[in-house]
Amino acid sequence: MVKDFEFFLKKGDVRKQSPDNNLASSTFKDSLERLDFAKQLLNKAKSKYVLENAYEAMREAADSLLYLKGFKSFSHEASIVYLNKEYLDEKDVLEFDRFRRIRNGIKYYGKDCDLSDAEAAIKLAEKIIAKIKDITKTKL
Repeated sequence: MVKDFEFFLKKGDVRKQSPDNNLASSTFKDSLERLDFAKQLLNKAKSKYVLENAYEAMREAADSLLYLKGFKSFSHEASIVYLNKEYLDEKDVLEFDRFRRIRNGIKYYGKDCDLSDAEAAIKLAEKIIAKIKDITKTKL
């Protein structure tokens, strides 16, 4: 991942808008529910369904932060890159992006994933969601 957030702004994949606390809060709650759902699926459904939901939980949490800061993303990659700006360490951002690529393989190319990847996605989702909750404090 070599692009920075400004690249996505210039390209139009992210739009500046007024901060939207209601949308941020709703989207963050969705991320919590989706993470819980991913955990419920673990060892009961295919690993790819667990990973997809854990990934979407991370993305929704990232998007909630974007809404709070006055942005609307039309790119999963841009949402991930935004976190690299100042909120997550590079290792976690690279892992998040790795799950994005795995999820794309599942959704668009009929690929699957291992249980270990699904479990790791849940752990990273828990970490990212907790971090975003801490960053936003009572705003979400």
